[in-house]
Amino acid sequence: MKQSILTTLAAAAAIIGLAACVKVPTAPTQAQTFPLRATITPDNHCTVEALGKTYTSIGQVRGAVLPTFTGSLQSDGWHAVGCWVAAADGNGDGDLVITFSGNSFQLPFETGSFSPTLDPPFGGTEKIVSVSFRASAYGPEKLKTVGESTGAVTVESSSAGARTIRVDVTALKYQI
Repeated sequence: MKQSILTTLAAAAAIIGLAACVKVPTAPTQAQTFPLRATITPDNHCTVEALGKTYTSIGQVRGAVLPTFTGSLQSDGWHAVGCWVAAADGNGDGDLVITFSGNSFQLPFETGSFSPTLDPPFGGTEKIVSVSFRASAYGPEKLKTVGESTGAVTVESSSAGARTIRVDVTALKYQI
């Protein structure tokens, strides 16, 4: 019995000694971010640049009436625009979705710079936006902005009121 207690105490001391040598990270690991750039023009062109590849389309913009990007879906909480794009090299396709906080039903999209986040608040008035891009080459993943994303989505207006949307943000890979 005495030997069993001594063996248990020795084992406990060894475990405590090993635990003292284990390094605990002091800062959270940073997830890898990727640049995501896109342009949607009032003449129904869409271009996306992501993970070293360029995607384009003509006539595939949805969610808004062009050229002013007037909201076409009745919603008090969000307004969105998206486009299907094909890889410039012919290998694959993708889908871009930009979701703005607020309502633009039957109104042109508000101009200015919008900050990226994971999901904009429903019915918010802040200039907040989320961006996601899923390419067929990504398998079960997509690129999506998060609260820590940098960059901006900018909505510009010509003198005639035609809108151009420019995306220049960082995004994370997400499992779908």
